[in-house]
Amino acid sequence: MANTRVFISSTCYDLSEVRDALVEFVASFGFEAVLSERGDVFYHPDIHTHDSCLNEVGNCQLFVLIIGGRFGGSYAADTSKSIVNAEYSAARSEKIPVFTFVKQNVISDHLVYQKNKNHSSVNEIVFPSIDNNLYSE
Repeated sequence: MANTRVFISSTCYDLSEVRDALVEFVASFGFEAVLSERGDVFYHPDIHTHDSCLNEVGNCQLFVLIIGGRFGGSYAADTSKSIVNAEYSAARSEKIPVFTFVKQNVISDHLVYQKNKNHSSVNEIVFPSIDNNLYSE
């Protein structure tokens, strides 16, 4: 029986150490990690490398998404999406189980954004982790 293949999707530049650690973690379960930068994706010469990655997603049984602070490269077929977002969409459309990990600082920034998205002034910023914003200055 073939090994379970786990597609690891994230931006590479800022998350290379996390990606490397996940290769070892995935292998510890006897699974095969699939990463674009390690030659695990078959790049067909007649299609864009982005589409080769999306095709490879469909050959995997699990999908791991890591969200950091970078958008990453735009997907060639739809520049409103990143390639990571396109890979995630491919996994969802193939009904592949998705495990998502978000870096803590991104979660923190998102909380600040949610509290302040309707404010027009810097003086109105609300910091969610401060109990009493009167003393945040």
